[in-house]
Amino acid sequence: MNSPTDRVKALLHDLHQDVQHYQRLVILLGQQREAMLACHAVRSNEIGQALMSVYPRLQASARRRSDTLAGFRLSQDGRGLLALFSRLPAAIRQRATAGWHQLEQQALLCQQINQRNGLLLNSQQEMLGTLLQNDPQDFLYSR
Repeated sequence: MNSPTDRVKALLHDLHQDVQHYQRLVILLGQQREAMLACHAVRSNEIGQALMSVYPRLQASARRRSDTLAGFRLSQDGRGLLALFSRLPAAIRQRATAGWHQLEQQALLCQQINQRNGLLLNSQQEMLGTLLQNDPQDFLYSR
């Protein structure tokens, strides 16, 4: 079994990697929106595959983070993480806390972009459904 120091180092490494993964998600979600607006199905599919390759990494990291916190008998959430960080030397604590806050901000940004993309997709599907079910002129005058 890893020493407590090794587990904390691994957690901090994962935290740094997660920030990078979320930064990648922000870029991909922006590209996804552009592809949807351009109605470029092939590009949308490629971006979707790239997105799906990032999610398992984030899930695995979150699982390891949760396991580490449980191993230290801390709550398996942000409070537990900050409690763990409070036990670290000041310089490491500051970097770790800043990294956690950056991760939270990146995750929130991704959530917001993803929601906007979802609204766009729903709107496009609704429009396409209306066009396929009705005469195109009916669509133009129904708005």
